[in-house]
Amino acid sequence: MAIVAWVLMLPYVPEDAVIFNMPWYEHAVRTGPIAVFAAPWSNYTPPYLYVLAALAPLHAILGAFAAVKLAAVLGTVLLVAACRQLLHSLDVPRAGPIACAVAALPSVALNAGALAQADAWVTAPVVMALAAAVDRRHRAMLAWCGIALSIKLQALLIAPFVLGLLIARRVPLRWWPVAPAATLAMLAPAWLLGWPLGDLLTIYARQGGTFDDLSRNAPNVWMVAQALGLRDPSLAGLALAAAAGAGATLVARMSADAARLTGPVLLRYALLAPLLTAGLLPRMHERYFFAADVIALILMAVEPTRRTAAIAAAVQAGSTLAIVGYLASDGLWAALGGLLMIGATVMVARDLWPAAAANDNPLPLRPLPA
Repeated sequence: MAIVAWVLMLPYVPEDAVIFNMPWYEHAVRTGPIAVFAAPWSNYTPPYLYVLAALAPLHAILGAFAAVKLAAVLGTVLLVAACRQLLHSLDVPRAGPIACAVAALPSVALNAGALAQADAWVTAPVVMALAAAVDRRHRAMLAWCGIALSIKLQALLIAPFVLGLLIARRVPLRWWPVAPAATLAMLAPAWLLGWPLGDLLTIYARQGGTFDDLSRNAPNVWMVAQALGLRDPSLAGLALAAAAGAGATLVARMSADAARLTGPVLLRYALLAPLLTAGLLPRMHERYFFAADVIALILMAVEPTRRTAAIAAAVQAGSTLAIVGYLASDGLWAALGGLLMIGATVMVARDLWPAAAANDNPLPLRPLPA
């Protein structure tokens, strides 16, 4: 069924691909897969563009549309491989078939098969970072985080989890620069070929004023607010403060919960991070819960209970409804998805902190070794 769904979706031509991805590919074909990096040519960072450039010599066979779809499919293949590694690190039997089920998730299939987006490319290294965290290979975790950040800024949605883990496990500060070093290493080929470093480092910063909606079809609290008529852009400040506060709380809680940061508890914290950040930050898109979709399924595989199944179903339904709303140009679907996502967030938080009192403060952060 999943294969049939993929085949049926592949002919769909998404608007973003027509406006952005396909012209980028055609530019790489005209200019050459190496010479194209001599100057800025996209509002994406280079790692995804390396893929398009690598496919440029196949333009006579593929064409722009097929190349863009193929790039998205290749990202999904890497995501499946990363999920297999995470499941293996968690000692889950039948890791291969379960990992393949990730590609059958409606939000994953729609993301690549229909929308031709690159979210699988950024989520694959995030999942690899989780696998390294499970194995307590913290330098590898930081490297994978840096790689994810070089692909898309939305990798930062899991940052509270990473920061909390670094503090809880007292990872030496001298290792922390591994993440930015990995990011720079991924950008280096484009820089060496002529793309100005200043431009590379500010690609996403320049997009900050593209729109001022509280939510761009993201299934979060702000989409619900917009559906109720609350659209004042000044609420973005409140959204940022709420996200910062929630992220800081998660970091502090993880520091106080260091002894339990294994297996399902670790996955719950990893899931809660994007649920909180994408759930509270302004200007989120319908695809920004993508990592949560994947982690929720992995959690259900590790701990197969009705509770984890309900969490995974709520997260997946929330994301899928948001994508449906985007395709149908009807924000009500995303608002309904937002209610489900809020419910999933509450369930995960209650699982982690079942007896937390309203005035309960986590233990102070412990000093880190140099």
